[in-house]
Amino acid sequence: MNPASTESLRTLIDLQLFPLDASVADDADLYAEGLDSMALMQLILLLEREFGITVTPQDLGRENFSSLANLADFVSKKQSTAP
Repeated sequence: MNPASTESLRTLIDLQLFPLDASVADDADLYAEGLDSMALMQLILLLEREFGITVTPQDLGRENFSSLANLADFVSKKQSTAP
């Protein structure tokens, strides 16, 4: 299982979803940077595949996906509670 870091998430988003370069701060609003509902669904699939987690409907709160820092925390928590 790969650990989630803001850099690994930045690379994943930049290569797979929408441009997200190093100038975007870890606490910048990903929704303002281009994360929309379609990209969010794609991101969830990527997270599940890349990090071995399962995203449930209860996890879909905006706060989990609002920034790279929040996303890294969310993925790390999901990994630590995975069976």
